[in-house]
Amino acid sequence: MYLLLDIGGTNTRITLSSDGQTLTAIKTFPTEEDFETQIQLISRIAHELTGGQKIEAAAAGVAGILDKEKSLLLKSPHLDSWTYQPLKEELEQVLDCAVYLENDAHLGGLGESVYGAGKGYPIVAYITIGTGVGGVKIENQKIDGYSKGFEPGHQIIIPEGNPCNCGGKGHLETYVAGSYLKEPIDWNKVAKYLAIGLNNTIVHWSPDIIVLGGSVMKSIPLDRVKAYLKKYLTIFSDCPQITLATLGDEGGLYGGLQYLKS
Repeated sequence: MYLLLDIGGTNTRITLSSDGQTLTAIKTFPTEEDFETQIQLISRIAHELTGGQKIEAAAAGVAGILDKEKSLLLKSPHLDSWTYQPLKEELEQVLDCAVYLENDAHLGGLGESVYGAGKGYPIVAYITIGTGVGGVKIENQKIDGYSKGFEPGHQIIIPEGNPCNCGGKGHLETYVAGSYLKEPIDWNKVAKYLAIGLNNTIVHWSPDIIVLGGSVMKSIPLDRVKAYLKKYLTIFSDCPQITLATLGDEGGLYGGLQYLKS
């Protein structure tokens, strides 16, 4: 039995997989700012789900940049009080199994590349727009190698622009992510900024397909994103396919399942 966790800046999701293929009922609850409170909450809900059965292994996607050993968060604009806390150690203690950590957006992209909208494409660029902006490059159904992770939401699109929670300015995230958008929202302008970010992603990663996920993508007009991107992307003769994610909130959980199997 596998336990799968998706710890986002706003919500946390937990589920089980007994057959390594499908997910059981998913439990969703707000992510606690206090680290210890969150660990105890995860412990309680996990044991309720398992009914006392042994967990073989667990995979947890978490919002932020992990250390090289993938044992703790080094930086997380939306979970600041969690940084340098012994996340892997604490989870392994309360769950009594091996725990594998990865960035939440990375697992979301892995899930979409294997089970969702990116299935069948060799190189998938996955961008998720929710509380913040995350993303990953998936090659042949594996997370591409990296030194510190992928953070496309923190590319600079307007020098000295909007302040970002990470301490920088003018990052893509500050123009398209939910935690920065205020009423009234000009969705056409949001689509324009997203297209600028996608142009940069395409020229750096050269993907076969771009999969866009996250709650904010329910509001951003995809047709306007494509129209702006067609205007901006001039170095290549055509754009890669751009589509919406199909796994919804379950993408990171399916990605965690694939991570444990690979």
